Amino acid sequence: EDSDEPSWFRKVSYNPFKKCKRKTHQKEFFDDVPADGLRTTSADLFLFYSQTFSDNEEAIKSVDEIMDEFFSPGGWSRCFDNIYAIEANIPKELDLYIPSAQEELYNWVNGPNRQFEAAFRIIQSGEWGNYDGFYLMEGDSVPVKNYWLDVILGEIDAYKPFAVLGAQYDGDKW
Repeated sequence: EDSDEPSWFRKVSYNPFKKCKRKTHQKEFFDDVPADGLRTTSADLFLFYSQTFSDNEEAIKSVDEIMDEFFSPGGWSRCFDNIYAIEANIPKELDLYIPSAQEELYNWVNGPNRQFEAAFRIIQSGEWGNYDGFYLMEGDSVPVKNYWLDVILGEIDAYKPFAVLGAQYDGDKW
């Protein structure tokens, strides 16, 4: 099927970076956190697919488009140092996320849980570089603030060392 409409994966992947810009020296967003983290902090972008790229042409095409955008003039390379496309290799039949079945299906959230575990292990392995931490941005997250990445990196720098950083969790507790 040939369409000019961007794929679902492309739309989800593009939205977080619309507001990602390197900026000069500004501190008006937060008083205690410098908002210019990218000028002094390195950040890499991992596009992480739960299954296997080779089994999904749409995923391959989407990653190729994202990589093209990353390396285009004025693209996301102004926000990140490197970009990597990695995969969790979760079999399709086990890549489950079915919130409506949480009462009757014990592994209703198996896909996201296994993907997080695989991401952590891959990043921790050192194969892609040496990292002392990572920020996991859920696929349905859409930043609303310009320079959101600068703010996150500034908070990391301001509050390190830590094991977990963020707001108190106020969601479902399984």
